[in-house]
Amino acid sequence: MIISDWMMPEMDGIELCRKIRASGKKTYSYIMLLTAKDKTSDLVEVFEAGADDYIIKPFKPDELRSRINTGERIVKLESEHHELQQKLIRNNKKLDQALENLKATQSQILQSEKMASIGQLSAGVAHEINNPIGFIGSNLDALSDYMKDLDTLMGHHRKLSRVLEKSGPENLSDEVKNQIKTITECEKDIEIDYLMEDIPELLNDCKDGTKRVGRIVGDLKSFAHPGNDKQMLFDINKGLESTLNVVNNEIKYKATVTRDLGEIPLVEGFPQKLNQVFMNILVNAAQAIEEKGEIKIQTRKEGKDVKIFISDTGCGIKKENLSKIFDPFFTTKEIGKGTGLGMNIAYNIIKDHKGKIDVKSVPGKGTTFEITLPGK
Repeated sequence: MIISDWMMPEMDGIELCRKIRASGKKTYSYIMLLTAKDKTSDLVEVFEAGADDYIIKPFKPDELRSRINTGERIVKLESEHHELQQKLIRNNKKLDQALENLKATQSQILQSEKMASIGQLSAGVAHEINNPIGFIGSNLDALSDYMKDLDTLMGHHRKLSRVLEKSGPENLSDEVKNQIKTITECEKDIEIDYLMEDIPELLNDCKDGTKRVGRIVGDLKSFAHPGNDKQMLFDINKGLESTLNVVNNEIKYKATVTRDLGEIPLVEGFPQKLNQVFMNILVNAAQAIEEKGEIKIQTRKEGKDVKIFISDTGCGIKKENLSKIFDPFFTTKEIGKGTGLGMNIAYNIIKDHKGKIDVKSVPGKGTTFEITLPGK
C-alpha cells in the first residue's frame, strides 16, 4: 500500500502513480493520494493516473484509518485471486476442485467485489449521512415558512415606508426622513427585489438536493448490506434506476445514459444480486468507453419474459474473446485492474434466476448485453 502526497518536489504523486502502473509488477500496489485539490477535473486526473483512492486535506485520522483498512482488504483479495490464478495455470488438473471452492465462497467474493467499488463502510456512512440530511431537510422546511412570514412583514414595512415618503416632507420629522432614506438606500444596496425573488428558489434547490442525497443514500445502503436469503417480487426498472444512482460517479464523466424503460411484469428473485449484475455491466460499459460515449438501457416484455438490454458505444470485444466473457478469471484488463470474476458471477446469478444472459459486440463500435428473466 502506497500513501503519497500529490504535490511533492522532483516527482509529484500523479507521475508516481503512472510509473508504478507502468512498472509491470506482478503483485498489486494499492495507491492512495493525499491532496488539497477538490475540483472534479483534478480528482478525475487522480484516477486516470492509476490511483485507487484519494483523501482531500485536511482529513480526520479515523477517515484515513478506515480507508487504509478498506485498501488492505482489497489488496488481500487481489493477492488471493492472483495466487489462485497462478495455481490454476501451474496445474490444470486442479481446476475443477478450485472452481468448487470458488462456488462455496461465491457469496463472500460477491460482497468483497461490491465493497471494492463502494467501500466497506458504506452502510455506516449512509446511516451517518441520513441523520444530518433529515434535520437539514426539516430545517429547510421551517426556514421556508419563516421566509414567507418575513416576506409578508417586509412587504408591509416597504408599503409603510412608501406611504410616509409620499405624505410630504413637511409632515415628517427629520428622524423619520432619515430613517426612510436609510431604508431606501439599504434596499438599493442589497438589491432587495432580487433577494426576495432568489431566496425561495435557493431554498427549493436545497430541498431538492437533500431529497436526492436521501435517495442515493438509500440505494447505497441496499448495496452495502448482505442480500436477503428469501426471494421476493422485484421491479427491474426500479432496480436499474437504483443501480444507476450508485454507479453514477463511474459513468457521468464517460457516457450519457439513455433510458427506454417499458411496462414490464415483476420478476421473482433476489433484488440485490440482480442489481449487482446491472452494476457489473454498467461499470464495464463505462470503462470500455475511452473518451465520451453513450450507454443505452432498454426493458420490454416479450411473452411472459422480461428483456433487459444494456448497450454501450465503447471499444467492443474481439470475436475470439466473446465465448470466454463469462468464464471465471477471464479478463481483458491489465493485471491488478480486474479479477475476472465479475461477469462469471453475473452469469451464475442470472442462471440461478432461471434466466439467460447473452452478449453481442462489434470491435470499435460497442457491446450489448441481453438479459432474459421469467416474469410473474
